[in-house]
Order: sequence, then structure tokens, then C-alpha cells
Amino acid sequence: MLIDIHCHANLYLTLDEIINEAIKVGVEKILAVSISFISLERILEISSRFKAIYPALGIHPEEVQMNKDIENQLDSVLNTIRSNREQICAIGEIGLDHHFVKNHELYPLQKIIFEKMLLLAQELELPVNLHTKGAEKEVFDLLPSYTIPNINIHWYSGPEEFLKRGIERGYYFSITPAISYSPAVKKTVSMVDIDHLLLESDGPVKYSGELGTPAMIREVLNTVSKLKGTSAIEIENQIYENTKKIFPKMF
Repeated sequence: MLIDIHCHANLYLTLDEIINEAIKVGVEKILAVSISFISLERILEISSRFKAIYPALGIHPEEVQMNKDIENQLDSVLNTIRSNREQICAIGEIGLDHHFVKNHELYPLQKIIFEKMLLLAQELELPVNLHTKGAEKEVFDLLPSYTIPNINIHWYSGPEEFLKRGIERGYYFSITPAISYSPAVKKTVSMVDIDHLLLESDGPVKYSGELGTPAMIREVLNTVSKLKGTSAIEIENQIYENTKKIFPKMF
């Protein structure tokens, strides 16, 4: 069985078709991550309707430039997450972004939101799904201050220095279809042991113009297998065990 641990499932127009396509290639579970205030309820709604969808709730760091009211809505976000603590499998997608968010004046608010999300993950004893683009140092500097069951770094493509630090700390790293063309993603796969790798689509993000879907992680697995020089079935079994360990509520 394959599990997509990072997908914006609420953004697909034909989610039932996307899920059926995934199941046909052996992807039976999909962790749907929220990114915004308005997506929280949608993630909960689709997870209640589709057996394959499992919810993760959080606020993406880009929300500070997309939603001018997010600071005022933060208490409501926290309350929504707390009130659904039994259903949700992780806190995510959360983190910091200094790559797509260019306005430095928004960074303090990003950090406030991120720290509140980390405190909530600690309180609820839930794993986190992290975005670190362009702010790897800041994220990695903050994380040791919190006691969180497990940490997954989603689509890591940053400096090797922080990749090594994450490996030393025992973080997990989820690999996207960008592995087909991204040297940075290939480096992550080459450096991280298979017992700390996970798979994700980050759909519906596009890869070389093609819409990302959970079904794509079958080919991601095959590429990881080639890079590691290990059979695909061995990699699949190990990643299944990794996923059970970091996101136990999906099982």
C-alpha cells in the first residue's frame, strides 16, 4: 500500500476521480492538508465523505499575504483544530516561507502563526507537516523548543547544511514527483535513509506542466527505488512502516 502524506485534496474539482485513479495504482490513503482559514472546514468535510481522505489542519505561511484578516482569525483557527482533535492526523501545512513571500514586514506574523501551530501540535501530541522554503534556518532553529511526536519536512529543496541537521535530529522527509527533474530533491533522497522517507504528491501542484495527483507517487516510489538501488517492494514496505510510525492516526 502507498500513502500520500501531503495533498491539497480540497482543491481538486473532481476529487472522486482523483481518488479512484490513486486507488487503481495502490494509493489507498491520502493525508489532506489545509493551508488557509477557509480550507479548514472543507478538509474536514471531504474527509468525512471519502474513506481514503484523512485530515490535517494548519495555516500555510503564504496565508499572511493571501488573507489580510488571518491574524484576527487565528483564535478561531486554533479553536477549530482543538475541537476536531480526535479526527485530525497531523498539524499542517505549517511553517515559514521567505521564498514566495518577499515582503519582509510579513515575516513576524508568519513566525507568530508558526509558533502557535507548533505549540498546538505539542499540546495535542500530533505530528507536523512542515513548509520551509527559503526559511530553513529559521524553521530548524525553532523546532528544538517544542516537544512534538514526529516532524515531516515536506518537499525539502534547501541547503545541504539543514538537510544534514534534520537527518541528525531524526526528521522525516516526504518526496514529491519533482524527483524526476530536481537535483535538490534527488540529493534529499540520496542523503536520507529509507527509514526516514515518505511520499507525497503536493497535488494539485503542477510538475512540468502536468497536474500533480496522488496516483503519481507510484512513479515517485519507482524513482526512489532506482536512486537507492533497492527493490521497489522493499522501499514500499519500509515507507509504509515509516508512515504508520509518524502518522499513526491514519491507521
